[in-house]
Amino acid sequence: MSEAYVALDLETTGLDPHSDEIIEIAAVRFRGGEVADTFHTLVQPHRPLPLRIQSLTGIAQHDLDAAPALAMVLGDLLSFIGPSPIVGQSVGFDLGFLSERGISLANPVFDTCELATILLPTLPDYRLSTLAERLAIPFPVRHRALPDALAAKDVFEALLAKGQGLDRGVIAELRRLSEMVNPSLAHVFSEMDRATWAETPSGQAETGAVTRGLDEQDRAQRGHARRPTPTSPRPPLDIERLASLLGPDGPLAQAFPGFEHRPQQVRMMEAVAQALGQGGQLIVEAGTGIGKSIAYLLPAALFAAENDTPVVVSTNTINLQEQLVRKDIPDLLAAVEQAQEPFPELRFTQLKGRGNYLCRRRWESLLKSHPLSPGEAKFLMRITVWAAQTPTGDRAEINLRGEEAILWNRIAAHHEGCLGARCPHNQQGKCFLHRARQEAEGAHLIVINHALLLSDLADSSRVLPEYRHLIIDEAHNLEEEATEQWGFEVTERDVERHLCRLSEKMEDGGYRGLLFAVGGHLREGPLSPALCKEIAERARAIHPAVEACRHLALQFFDVLWHFVEGATEGQGEYERRLRLTGEVRSRPEWRSIEAGAERLGQALGDIEHGLAQLHVMLEPLGEAQVSDRESLMMELASLIYDSAVLRQNTDSIVYGQGDGVYWAQLRERGSVTSLCAAPLHIGQALEGLLFSQKEAVVLTSATLSTEGTFEYIRERLGLEGASELVLGSPFDYMGSVMVYVPDDIPEPGQPGYQQRVEQALIDLCSATRGRALVLFTSHAALKSCYEAIWAALHAEGITVLGQGIDGPTRQLVDAFRTSPQSVLLGTASLREGIDVVGEALSVLVIARLPFSVPNDPVFAARAELYSDPFNEYAIPQAVLRFRQGFGRLIRSRSDRGVLVVLDRRIRSRSYGSAFLGSLPPCAVKSGASRHLPREATAWLEQRA
Repeated sequence: MSEAYVALDLETTGLDPHSDEIIEIAAVRFRGGEVADTFHTLVQPHRPLPLRIQSLTGIAQHDLDAAPALAMVLGDLLSFIGPSPIVGQSVGFDLGFLSERGISLANPVFDTCELATILLPTLPDYRLSTLAERLAIPFPVRHRALPDALAAKDVFEALLAKGQGLDRGVIAELRRLSEMVNPSLAHVFSEMDRATWAETPSGQAETGAVTRGLDEQDRAQRGHARRPTPTSPRPPLDIERLASLLGPDGPLAQAFPGFEHRPQQVRMMEAVAQALGQGGQLIVEAGTGIGKSIAYLLPAALFAAENDTPVVVSTNTINLQEQLVRKDIPDLLAAVEQAQEPFPELRFTQLKGRGNYLCRRRWESLLKSHPLSPGEAKFLMRITVWAAQTPTGDRAEINLRGEEAILWNRIAAHHEGCLGARCPHNQQGKCFLHRARQEAEGAHLIVINHALLLSDLADSSRVLPEYRHLIIDEAHNLEEEATEQWGFEVTERDVERHLCRLSEKMEDGGYRGLLFAVGGHLREGPLSPALCKEIAERARAIHPAVEACRHLALQFFDVLWHFVEGATEGQGEYERRLRLTGEVRSRPEWRSIEAGAERLGQALGDIEHGLAQLHVMLEPLGEAQVSDRESLMMELASLIYDSAVLRQNTDSIVYGQGDGVYWAQLRERGSVTSLCAAPLHIGQALEGLLFSQKEAVVLTSATLSTEGTFEYIRERLGLEGASELVLGSPFDYMGSVMVYVPDDIPEPGQPGYQQRVEQALIDLCSATRGRALVLFTSHAALKSCYEAIWAALHAEGITVLGQGIDGPTRQLVDAFRTSPQSVLLGTASLREGIDVVGEALSVLVIARLPFSVPNDPVFAARAELYSDPFNEYAIPQAVLRFRQGFGRLIRSRSDRGVLVVLDRRIRSRSYGSAFLGSLPPCAVKSGASRHLPREATAWLEQRA
């Protein structure tokens, strides 16, 4: 683009344009990559500058005291900008501040963040620093107006170059979609399209959006279509040979610098090898530092390759799944090859559930929908760029946000409406799901996640190939994941989204959706006008049922909201839950909810019936009579299926059908009302559907036992007959960990507890210069603590990061890992899955013992199955969570740390010994909270 632009950036005292003030303004005029002029000034805000902003920007109060007032510089700024298009990172924020002060600019506006979400769809976030790093743009000074404006200018130009390098067909599609989003995007992609045509030799064909496949080397290594053919009889594994591979002078020691021979790793490997060879069930608790991944991968790889039989490895977290496939298995094979050890050819792959893969057919069908909302069009722009590059079609590659996750379900490879072998994309080898299945069919090791493992058991359209040997890592998460996968939820938003796919009124008074799109698919000529009219009228005849359903859903959820709100008064504002028991359903007010559910179910049934009739009318017609017939029929089948599921799930929860746990909940201060269901008995289902069907099952984790036994996990997962093995960590916890329990802080729930916790954290983190992870059991407690300690710690140069406050969890963990003086406040999800080695995490604080909330519906229902629910269920569950949190502290032999438990019940109550007794031997101290900072720093200063 040859025109001149102005990059704009402001720094402010906060995020609210109504109450905060501008403190710095910068603008950069540029053309063709060259800076023509710059504008920069500080601004007097006429208020004290918050400490947080001083720390973030480096601007001091005295810098602003002598600066001009905003009114004195606005005229110069407007003259500098003139009529030029404005460029900026999330520039709507800056323009909002100017608009609040009476400056409304009519210039064209180009947002680099918006453009980057489209052209760089796989980035984890779209901060200016992330974009600069991804595009190799130097950006040494940040959060100052002029450097940020210059960086925005460089990012904008780099994004334009990136876009112009796309395939011509992709650019043309982006241009078409951008016209439905906003004029600025339409201008950008029109210019790209024009430039691409100008640069392409005359006569060259437009190639269209293409999907890159796996490169040949990767395919050859990871799998091919040949299905393993298990040998019979099966020769036993050579366990002595496997042990030698892990020996102090073995191939792994030679291949990996710093490799340590660990007897516990060898013992685990031997147990896994025996279980795979002889069959049965094995539970292995492998302490931190053992190297359990190699301990099970080595025997699994040799067993699968020698016997040409698949072994499935299931993990809970994406991080571990990726680590196994991208690092651990390749490294293991490379080490064996480097040592010239004879090892059979091993094929391995990663496989996920159907909903994780892009269905090209459904995507193309949504592309053809008309009209599209701006949100849908922008989503499809991102998918169009990504689909032309991805080798897998795996949604984990793309950063989906907010409503995009809902839109993904419309283009995911769900089984309803799937054409299978009849799909042209499948026939051409372009179906991502089929490609992943083919690789799995030909693989020895298939790495999956718990979600697929469990959903595949309940899905009639299986994704996994037949297998008889299973290894479950992160097994302590299996019950929770099964509860999630085998449960369901119905919200008013779910019903409304379903109805909008059928019919939605537009701002111009028209309608869109399938019921009004059917007529556009009919081809007059091959079809008689009378038949066209009959089909179109049949589609439109469903519209009254849709509107009736919309009205009834509103009524039903309104009555439900009032019922739950009244029954849960006093639970708080963040989230309220009401378990739907027989007693609740016997209340007179519940009759109104049942009546509303009956009317809503009837309306959904009417829609199903009407769609089924429409499907019957279209079934005998061909592509010549109905354009894009297969996609239309697929969408019809999907809508019929979704309508039935909504009706059946609503009935199941309202009437309590089946053996489950049912509850209603209000979220986000009551703005979302939902009905939820979860299975009551997980262990029985797992044993019947999974464990009993396999020859060998190995379950492993660093935290499976409580008080030295597997009794709790056996009962919860249905593993009564499993063998067991406990392997302690090789780390010297007695020499590396001090546990400190202040004995003068009130118990949780008592007056003064929260205030004393907050003061203890300020004193402790000041003394240790941060380096602390603080775990809470609720977001409300986290937020309260964050607000109480932030200013005091920032005044001392210590950064406080709050989960759910300061950005996505992954960003916070990265910032904590790389910032030398920081404190990270987190909730349940940070109890596991984060790996911070070294001094960055030297202090772990557990604010409260992690008991479940007693009125949590699932917990309460399952607790009723025990004669002593507190000791048999609540305590073991909390102990496992406590141990998972403890596991964050020591991640290597050289780590040294302090565990602080700010819940005196761990010493004052009889059950506290279960928590301390579950830890490896550590140095344990109790004392006054005022001594904690001195004790912690003294311990950490002994670091070798």
